[in-house]
Amino acid sequence: MNQQLYERAKRFILQRARPIDHAKWRFHFEGASPEVVLDVLSQYQNGDGGFGYGLEPDFWNPASSPIQTWAATEAIRSLGYENGKHPVVVGILKFLESRVHFHGHTWDRTIASNNDHPRAPWWTHRSGDHDPREGGYNPTASLAGFALQFSPAGSKLYELAVQIAAEALRALLDAASVEVHELSCFLTLLDSLLKTGTDVKVDLASVEKKIGSLVNASLTRDTGRWKTEYVCRPSRFIRTRTDRFFPGNQEITEFECQFLRETQRDDGSWPVTWNWAEFPQEWPVAREWWKSAIVVENLVFLRNMEKGTGN
Repeated sequence: MNQQLYERAKRFILQRARPIDHAKWRFHFEGASPEVVLDVLSQYQNGDGGFGYGLEPDFWNPASSPIQTWAATEAIRSLGYENGKHPVVVGILKFLESRVHFHGHTWDRTIASNNDHPRAPWWTHRSGDHDPREGGYNPTASLAGFALQFSPAGSKLYELAVQIAAEALRALLDAASVEVHELSCFLTLLDSLLKTGTDVKVDLASVEKKIGSLVNASLTRDTGRWKTEYVCRPSRFIRTRTDRFFPGNQEITEFECQFLRETQRDDGSWPVTWNWAEFPQEWPVAREWWKSAIVVENLVFLRNMEKGTGN
């Protein structure tokens, strides 16, 4: 990796990052244990096991919500962590098993108390948001995958996750198109099923083929838009050269690596290409939080691409 790029990123993390992103940096680049990240994650966890407090920086609701809990599961997944007895993991399973904000088939994408706190407009709760037709399987598919990996086989939560997985994947196979964040959740669920060998009575080869087709359609291939717009770049779905979607997308993935090398700012960060209009005082804080998250994500991606494998 380019040493100057790395040093700029490291300086940004050490000087300006949130503790959670500093912990992730230490894990990925300084040999820290995954428990260092989990210890910081625990500060965002409520007594019911769910997460709040702006772990996902675009809404600051302190109450436990499915999306903030999903953000915690993504952090744990990025560590390759497998200890289901860690208190943070046990808490997440407790929250999911409680079925708070769950409506028979899906967890809510937004919750009503979001509206009492600073937030991006897409996290404003509106009546009907619990309807699967509104929120789809974001974050439900991903949360079900986490439950399949960490809850005991045969438990109530495990059986619920099996039910959700089957329903979600059948919906995916029937869908003409899928929103990109929801597609990421489907991919997480697929990976969890393949890892655990769980049988959900759905042809996973067909699911993988469908997701591959949707990923290829989702990538923003007009690279002129990347600097100023919130777009889908390859790194959302391709994290190493051994990833299933790298063949056929090698050229645009290589382009992203060069794009990141060229667009890092002098302070070590990259631009945040979205904003909140409704909360002008809070948005600069959230933007700063996002910068440190993006620095870690970009450096891990570049490191993995340059060495050819994952962590």
